[in-house]
Amino acid sequence: MYRISHALAGLACAALVLVAAPTAAGAECSKDIDKVEYAVDHSEREGIDITVAEKMRALLQEANKARKSGDEKKCQELIDQAKYMGDVE
Repeated sequence: MYRISHALAGLACAALVLVAAPTAAGAECSKDIDKVEYAVDHSEREGIDITVAEKMRALLQEANKARKSGDEKKCQELIDQAKYMGDVE
């Protein structure tokens, strides 16, 4: 009996990790979106060239679409590209 309840507890923990992982990724993408939005909105102050800011804005829009459709991996990939372009930390 102890083995069965211990195994069930282990399975419950594993399931929790699988459910929480996408949420954590979504939080990270959302946080990075905020950083890129700020950088684009304040591109002059941040020292970002206007053409770079426009490319970043396009990536930002695509990242938002990916996030809304539930594709957190694609969201993070796109927003990482935008962060790299604008040297956003």
